[in-house]
Amino acid sequence: MSTLIEIEQAADALPLEQQESLFEWLSERMRRRRLKSALPHSVLDIAPVSLGRVIRPFSPDDDLLGEMLEGRQ
Repeated sequence: MSTLIEIEQAADALPLEQQESLFEWLSERMRRRRLKSALPHSVLDIAPVSLGRVIRPFSPDDDLLGEMLEGRQ
């Protein structure tokens, strides 16, 4: 089988249960390929960046999370 018409004819000759299995297999294969092409690399592939030395150590006043969450319940 090398053409789409031959593949369609062969799939059409399968029992319904096997056609459903084939459809599920193709759907999952396509989903994985889409995900792979949409996410060509991982965040782990990004090289580390140095921002230089620390000017002063962090203190409790440097915690911005409390300010960002102020007023939220």
